[in-house]
Amino acid sequence: MALRESKDAMAYKGRRIPMRAGKTVEVTADMADEVQKYIDYVRDVAAGHELLLEQRLGISRWVPEAFGTSDAVILREDGELHIVDLKFGRGVKVDAEENKQMILYALGALDLFAVLMDFERVRMTIHQPRLNHVSEWAITVDELRERGAALKEAADRAYLYVDSETPPVPSDFAPSEKACRFCKARAKCPAAAAEVVVTVSRNVKATPDDFEVVAPQADMTAPDLGVLMGRVDEIEAWCKAVRAETERRLLRGESVDGWKLVQGRAGARKWTSEQEAEELLKGMRLKSDEMYDKKVISPTTAEKLLKDTPRRWAKAQVLIAKSEGSPSVAPASDKRPALVVKPAADDFDDVSVGALATEGADLV
Repeated sequence: MALRESKDAMAYKGRRIPMRAGKTVEVTADMADEVQKYIDYVRDVAAGHELLLEQRLGISRWVPEAFGTSDAVILREDGELHIVDLKFGRGVKVDAEENKQMILYALGALDLFAVLMDFERVRMTIHQPRLNHVSEWAITVDELRERGAALKEAADRAYLYVDSETPPVPSDFAPSEKACRFCKARAKCPAAAAEVVVTVSRNVKATPDDFEVVAPQADMTAPDLGVLMGRVDEIEAWCKAVRAETERRLLRGESVDGWKLVQGRAGARKWTSEQEAEELLKGMRLKSDEMYDKKVISPTTAEKLLKDTPRRWAKAQVLIAKSEGSPSVAPASDKRPALVVKPAADDFDDVSVGALATEGADLV
């Protein structure tokens, strides 16, 4: 909307924007600040080129009965087709490289706009402003079409089972954290359950009936632990999906053997009417400092109020401290540098027999 109307996002603060299913959301200052990052990016990369917004793209050549809507398509005179996708969530960072959604959008855009110019390259960008994450990937048109052929083969195979009574063969399933992340059938998928069992039991012949709780072994080798750590997200997501499916069925009145719904822990106490409570407490002659909780605004709020006056904000920054993040486990591919951890044994003195004998000599 802002790009189409040549406005900045803050111009829409306070307005309600229509969403799916008839819902609306009010544009806040925080939301406008984040969206502006995407707007600035698109304006920068599209300068001097043709910009097309919210383009409906037909992709049924590769995935039957499917279509998509790209946030921005940029047609460049130098033979590059640029697809930009805005993802406003803050849940998971998404990379553009080998991203199947972006490949399909690029294929749809190539079909739609190939009559206008000869494209040689395709650039795909995923912009996640709330995560400060921008991922780009560029390939040739021929490389894009090769990936399209592979996606079509997989989609055609999947659609064989849509109206068929024949169950899929086990080899058609490829459960993984990424593939199963948004699958609604995850909680009741036998392939996903079997994959969890195989990982936990470390037995390639395991089945769901063999499931046992297996604690990590103290003598587990580093390679074994590394492989298992790579599957933790998948297993945790499967567990969450099972919990959600169980809750969904119980809330619908269905029975689940061994489980029931109970009343959760009560929430914190609150006034039924703050205005009436305020009047009552005033009538009880409580002092203002007794009636109200006051605290100084946070650095984040201060920045919003002072960012237009750099000198004042610079003075406030002197009083701001930020604690270091706690160490956390991350894949070796993570872009952050690895922490150098000092072994705990280095903090202790030498207490070997020889060392004690030497130190004891000083007492003689």
